[in-house]
Amino acid sequence: MSITITCRHCGKTVPHNPRIKSQKYCSSRTCQNARRNTSNKLRSIKNFESRLLRAARNKRWREAHCSHKYQSQYRATHPEYVKHNRILQSKRNKNCQKDLVPMIVKTYALSPQPLQDGVYTGFEVKSGKIVKTYALMSQIRVLTGNASLFSSKPG
Repeated sequence: MSITITCRHCGKTVPHNPRIKSQKYCSSRTCQNARRNTSNKLRSIKNFESRLLRAARNKRWREAHCSHKYQSQYRATHPEYVKHNRILQSKRNKNCQKDLVPMIVKTYALSPQPLQDGVYTGFEVKSGKIVKTYALMSQIRVLTGNASLFSSKPG
C-alpha cells in the first residue's frame, strides 16, 4: 500500500515521494511555482532583511529595464505584432465610422450622471486623436435650492 498526499495547490491525490520528508505539493510545474511563491512570501514576511534585499533587487531591475522603452523595443522586435495590431485598429476605426462616431471615446464618460460636489477630471478633445494627451483637474460645485451665484448685500 503506497502513501498518498493531497496537493495543496491543485487538490489532486498523488503518491508520496519518499525522498521528500514533508511533501505538501505534487511535482507539476504550476504547483511547484505556487510552493516557491508561498515560501518566498512567508520568508519575506518573517525576515525584514530579506524584504530589503528583494526591494533593492527589484529597484536595480527596474533601473536596468526602463518601462517607457519596453513598448518600442517590443514593437521593434515583433513586426508581426505591429502588423496585426494595425489591422485590428483599422477595423475598430471602421466600426466607429459605421456608428457615426467621429473618434474613439469612452462611452460611459458620455452618459448623463448627477453632479455631486468633488473633483472631476476633464480633458481636451482634439480631432483625429485617439488618446488624450493631458488631463485638467477642476473642481465643480453643485448649487441647490435658492442659492444665488452672486451675493448682494444692501449697502
